[in-house]
Amino acid sequence: MLKLRARKLRARLISSVLIDFMLISIAFLLTLYTGKLLSLDFIQKLKMQGDFSGNLFAIIVTVIVIRMAISLVFQCHKQIWRFASVYEFTLLTATIGLSTVLLIPILFMVINNIAEGSPLGDITALLLVDGFYNFILIGGVKFSLRLSEEWQRRQVVVPRKRILIIGAGEVGVSVLRSIRRNPDKGYFPIGFIDDNQEKVGKRIHGLDILGTTRDLTYIVRRRQIDTVVIAMPNAAGTKVREIIRLCEQKGCAFKIVPSIDAILSGDVSISQIRSVQVEDLLNRQTAQIDLAEVSKSLSGKRVMVTGAGGSIGSELCRQIAQFNPEQLILYARGENSLYHIEHELAELLPTLNRVIIIGDIRDRLKVFRIIDRYQPQIIFHAAAHKHVTFMELNPDEAVKNNILGTKNLVDAAVHHRVESFILVSSDKAVNPSSVMGASKRVTEKLIESKAYHNSTKFGAVRFGNVIDSRGSVLPKFKRQIEKGGPVTVTHRDVTRYFMTIPESVQLLLQAGAMGNGGEIFILDMGEPIKILDLAHDLIRLSGLEVNRDIPIEFTGLEPGEKLYEELLTAEEGVRATKHQRIFVAHLEAIEEKRLLDQIQKLDELANHLKTDEIINELQKIVPTYVPNRSFANEPLSTISRKTKADVIDLSAVR
Repeated sequence: MLKLRARKLRARLISSVLIDFMLISIAFLLTLYTGKLLSLDFIQKLKMQGDFSGNLFAIIVTVIVIRMAISLVFQCHKQIWRFASVYEFTLLTATIGLSTVLLIPILFMVINNIAEGSPLGDITALLLVDGFYNFILIGGVKFSLRLSEEWQRRQVVVPRKRILIIGAGEVGVSVLRSIRRNPDKGYFPIGFIDDNQEKVGKRIHGLDILGTTRDLTYIVRRRQIDTVVIAMPNAAGTKVREIIRLCEQKGCAFKIVPSIDAILSGDVSISQIRSVQVEDLLNRQTAQIDLAEVSKSLSGKRVMVTGAGGSIGSELCRQIAQFNPEQLILYARGENSLYHIEHELAELLPTLNRVIIIGDIRDRLKVFRIIDRYQPQIIFHAAAHKHVTFMELNPDEAVKNNILGTKNLVDAAVHHRVESFILVSSDKAVNPSSVMGASKRVTEKLIESKAYHNSTKFGAVRFGNVIDSRGSVLPKFKRQIEKGGPVTVTHRDVTRYFMTIPESVQLLLQAGAMGNGGEIFILDMGEPIKILDLAHDLIRLSGLEVNRDIPIEFTGLEPGEKLYEELLTAEEGVRATKHQRIFVAHLEAIEEKRLLDQIQKLDELANHLKTDEIINELQKIVPTYVPNRSFANEPLSTISRKTKADVIDLSAVR
């Protein structure tokens, strides 16, 4: 089979070379005929020589050999001309141009050896005419394949949707090319709009740039646009939201193209044009990471991820796996979630050296033995109880899992000299009003206390809500919309910081690569988003109207919930890093022995289910913790009835 394929390939290449040879020969014969008509002096001189036919043959051979040699060097015969574009046009022009320049002195010497005194001007003119014929003949034959295919595509009769492309940059132009390559999809591009005033009125590939986004409603009405395609990589969420609002006013459909960073080929296909999602409405540009730095920190390393089956943990595993670690250790308590991520990695990267451990971080003995057995060099600690309401009802579990589980990992990392330990923390650790937030602040203090006394580099990364993660507000809203509503929001003014899961993990890996030990990294989350606005956006993107199709009800703040989240305490302050989206909080002086004694006391209180004493002790460790425990001592069923719905966790971190 391979030999047959090789023979076919060789036959195609030989036929391509023979076609080029034939076209170059015809072009020069036409040139000589033109030269005869023009009565060039050196042709008359050649006739006066003894062997006109032999001399003319030598000249023809010289021209053909040089042009064929340059064509072979530039590998014109290997191009697939039915996909010809600007590159192939440039290649053909360069090939003919270079061979013409080389032929002028060579042919001048050859002809003067035969017929001395032949003028250089006549020879140059002859070769320029020959170059022109070469371009017409070779270009005509080669590009006719592309033109024929384009013509056949245009003959496909399908219902046409009139498309307006927003964004006349690289992505917008790629969208146009993809639409024209796929006429069977039924898209008919009408024009561009772009907010760069210098582009307005100009043309790209035959399409006018009709105006800016301020002219959108007028252009949609005047040009009878059916669908608007948003092709602006990293557009601010407010801009996308504004475009959607204008489209809705005119009854026009809207689509979006993912960020150019997500399109590895640098081009956009029709399949990548999708419906607008809530992630597109985040109020900031997507973060960029230093792939080389992250790769250097992970490649060839043994990496352990706790909570590997969770939203953040599983995405950590996906992204770490791309950097070719020596071994990836997936540690988690939930077998079902671990099963899914393990099978996903097996399909994507079957050669990845991975270890699956079902275990609880509260099991101190197992934690020590696993780290001793596999000797991870880097630990990403993403395992934690995250649901604010549930931790208000079960503060002992917050202590056992979030605090004592983290301490087990920290102690094991120190004992076995793990190189780097990165804690996934939360903005709820700042001036906490919940048990969950206070427990995360205690773990940050533990990391800070260990920073300068051990060989392990400890660090924490603090960020806000991860949109669409398990148990967060977005999946809850989607389920409520599917049921016909109502969508329940705790308070009309509640706001949260949001990131997408992949973006948060990218910045987490970047911060881990940057850490020198002891830092609490703060991720720039952009502007906070009102949960009410998020509910409105999701209802509208579902093709429904707020209050007419889906009502919104306000249920009151839940136990432990704050109206506004913060990323820094007043005492911390912040300093910049080399990454524009990552900052470092000023470190707090932690008395390690005292902190460990307080954690030991929390352990004893948790074992005896002394809820009030746990809250008091957390307040001693975290003086900024101001509990908001309304309803916390009531049964969950009572809370559910009061909120008229299942508990909505607006505060889920991951």
